[in-house]
Order: sequence, then C-alpha cells, then structure tokens
Amino acid sequence: MGDVVNFKCPCCGAALTFSGSEGEMVCEYCDAHFTMEQAKEAQEAEKENAAASDMTWTTAEPLLLQDEDGKVKGYTCPSCGAEMVADENTAATECPYCGNQAIIPSSFDGMYKPELVVPFAIDKAKATAALLDFTKGKKLLPKAFTEGNRIQEITGLYVPFWLYSCHAKGFVSFEGVKVKKWEDKNYTYEKKDHYHITRSGEMDFERIPADASTKMDDATMDSLEPYDLSKAVPYDAAYFSGYLADRYDVEEKDAQPRANDRVTNTFRTKMRDAVKDYSEVKQKSESIRLSRAKAEYAMLPVWMMSTKYEDKIYTFGINGQSGKMVGSLPVDQGKYYKYLGIAAAIAMAVMQLLIYFFGKHTFTAKGEIIALVIALVIGWIYAQGLKGAMNTVAQKHSAASYMIEKSFKMGTPADRFLFTKTEKKEKPKQTGGGS
Repeated sequence: MGDVVNFKCPCCGAALTFSGSEGEMVCEYCDAHFTMEQAKEAQEAEKENAAASDMTWTTAEPLLLQDEDGKVKGYTCPSCGAEMVADENTAATECPYCGNQAIIPSSFDGMYKPELVVPFAIDKAKATAALLDFTKGKKLLPKAFTEGNRIQEITGLYVPFWLYSCHAKGFVSFEGVKVKKWEDKNYTYEKKDHYHITRSGEMDFERIPADASTKMDDATMDSLEPYDLSKAVPYDAAYFSGYLADRYDVEEKDAQPRANDRVTNTFRTKMRDAVKDYSEVKQKSESIRLSRAKAEYAMLPVWMMSTKYEDKIYTFGINGQSGKMVGSLPVDQGKYYKYLGIAAAIAMAVMQLLIYFFGKHTFTAKGEIIALVIALVIGWIYAQGLKGAMNTVAQKHSAASYMIEKSFKMGTPADRFLFTKTEKKEKPKQTGGGS
C-alpha cells in the first residue's frame, strides 16, 4: 500500500516523463525515448538488479509515513529519501528536495482506479507560450503585465472527472401568444390568441464532464472544454510520469446535479427551438426522464499556471490536450475610461452628422443632451465588452456539445387553442390651427 513508483531512464538514471506529442516516455536530460513497455521492462529489471545486490540488513522505516493517528502524512522519495508531503487524495507528486516526480499507485486502489485517461498532448513550453497568445488583443491589459517573464509557477496535473452518459426523453409545455394588430379611423386593435403548446422529444448524451476535485474551480474546469474524449485510453499509471495527479474527492452522486442541470437546459433549449410562429412564448412545465445513465471515472490533463502582478496572483488553466487557455487578466482602469471616451466621442460625432443632414441643420439643447446620453451609453457598452474579454472563465450550463445529433428525435407537436383577448384603444385626437 505504500509503494511509490517513478520511471528512470535506463541510459542516465534521470526521471522519465510521458510526452503526449511523442507518445513515448522521454528523458529530459539525455533525450532518450522509450515506449511505455520498454520503460516498464527497464523498471522491472532495475528492481530485480536492486534486489540481487541489496546489502541492507534490516530497516524499520516504512515507505508509507503515518502520524500518531495512523493517517498518511507523506511518502518517502525513492531518489533522495526525503519525505514528500501528500494528502490522502494525492496520486502523483513531486519531491520538494530533488524534484523527483513519483506516482503513488495505492491512491488508485479499488474504487479509486480510473477507467480512462486523456494523455497530455501540450508540453510545458507550449503551455507557457500560451499566456503570451492569451494576452494578445486585450486592449485593457496593463502594459507592465506583459513585460518580462512573470510566470511564477506552472504545473501539469491530471484532474479527476466524472463523465456522464444518458438517454433523455420527455416534454416541455409552453404558453404561446399570437398577436394581430390593425386600426381604423378612430381606434387601434390588438388581438391575442393564447395557446397551450407541448413539444416532446428524446436524445442521447455521451460523456458530459464534471470535475471531481474540490481543489479545482468548477467554472475554470468547465471553461477548458471541450476535450476530445475519443482519444481517451484505458488507465495506466505510466501516463502520470512527470505530472501531478489527485484522485477524486467528490462522490459520483454529488457531481450528478451538475450533469443533470446541463442535460435539462439542453433539452429545454431543443424543445423551445421547435416552437415557431408565436409572438410570445413562456415555459410552463416540463417532464424529463433519464435512462441508460452511467458514469465513468476519468483523468483529464490540465496545465495550471500562476503569475503575479501588483501583489495579486492570477491563475490560468490550460487544456492539456487542445491548448485552450482560460483565466482572468488584470484591467487597467485608465485604459478602460480612455476607450469609453473614444467610443463615446465617435458616437457623438456620428450623431451630430445625422442631426445636421437629417434634422434640417437644427441643433436644440434637448437634442444635444439626448445625443450625449446615447453616446455615453455606446461608449460604456464598448468598454464593458473589452472588459468582458479579460475574463474567459464561465461555468457551462449546456450539454449541447455532448449530444449525439443522430439520436435526436422530435415527437408529434401539440398546439391547443385556449382563448382570445382583444384590446381596443382610442386614437389621440388630432389638433391643428385653421388658416
């Protein structure tokens, strides 16, 4: 139960790291490449050789360190003998003294063993370069933020996820209104026909992800989607070589509500999209049933990066498969108001031209005030758009990208007329002077 595993290069003895781009175990010191099978065979041979030449008489120190209550507080590094601090959920860690990356297989014993792993495809250099690409085009970013290398820490880790698949079937009912308007010499009329609308259907969802670690921010993990889960492979601890990993600490039943929420919202949207030719639509009720539901335990690759600016730490997440980066950047308030003012000034100039050419060259105080307010609103909307681009973290509430399109089937639509209500309004009296 206390074994700590790391893969060493048969050529120089340095640590081997699994390279997603190479699909092999790579030595970062001598650049030797090995298949996973070769690395495992070399590891077994090393164990046999070590056992044959072991001159140690006895040892009373277990590899698994425990406190007075018998709880795990760390592991002994097989390279330098130092203690590696790790909690009960740590599955792969790094020695704080020699930097040795080690895997703790016992963390995945029994029910904790993942079914699937999506290997890293983006290496550390590409992940670091992604921050520079992420900041491009961000007009409100402080100039000092991009000067020099501000990376404080970058860590590649496998994050535990539950992947949910199911078949959803049911209906959603709406209240719909069709509006017809007309007028005569003295009155305007508005007729509203009210209907009870029902749309039914069914669809399949495959592998909706929900992160299973309380250490990770749900919105950040959602924002890193999508992962190409067709590239997932059966679990093998060797994929963790060179990276950190935690086992899940969110039970499958506790993560279910997040997946259910996404399925429900997607089902509602599909049914609402099927309601056509109504002026007003309001949802009234729904009934959605799930069947063939299952959950798979998977480990997905994430690079976590932090950088410091003005004594504040900014954290970014990078999809270790696709390279997609998400995070929140600092906002230069001076630039915010600068761009607000520029946009407002341009809007004001355009409206002045419109007043001049279409307002018979007449400028009134009231018109100028209205134009100024509109210009400021336009400037604010533009500046808020720039500010919104500084934060790309947003929790997902849809599972549309995990719906299997060919499984989508609509039931027979039902539109039942309820009642009609007509409103009649008298037109304002026209006033005018005689000649």
